[in-house]
Amino acid sequence: MRALATALKYAKGLFIVGKELNKVTTFGDDLQRLQEGLKALPDVLKALESPIYPPDIKMEILMELLKQFKVDPEVERFLQLLVERRRIQYLNDIVEMYQALVDEELGIARGEVISAFELSEEEHKTLEEVLSEVLKKRVYLKVKVEPEILGGIKVKVGDYIWDGTLKTQLKRFKEIIIKGV
Repeated sequence: MRALATALKYAKGLFIVGKELNKVTTFGDDLQRLQEGLKALPDVLKALESPIYPPDIKMEILMELLKQFKVDPEVERFLQLLVERRRIQYLNDIVEMYQALVDEELGIARGEVISAFELSEEEHKTLEEVLSEVLKKRVYLKVKVEPEILGGIKVKVGDYIWDGTLKTQLKRFKEIIIKGV
């Protein structure tokens, strides 16, 4: 719990600086790119997150990493601050929370649609448009295929969950039949 509070504090700090400099989306893009790059370099990520390595070695690793991933100078200073203060292990949480702050600022909602089958591009786009109208925000959905739901879809956007899966409907019918007998 404390780790999330710490990550939120740093994310908010960077967000405030981003707003002042009118670079909120630039900072977000830089953080996302860096996070994706670190996923492709798991050994580097482990070294940065490990308490075994002292901050000076982590700083060297970070500087080499930043040569590959050109980021805004403010983001670079922010990452250096994380290393200096021994908070770099919270980077993934910070990136997620920063993105949530950006989304809130820009009126964006991100979610997930779970389907038994792959959705066509048109279905995906239509679903995002309908949800955008309902939620009064621009909605972006990731599609996840889970054949075990049998049919229909399940949509999760923030606190909003709509479950129209065949598996759930069959479960409800079963409960009604059991109660009725």
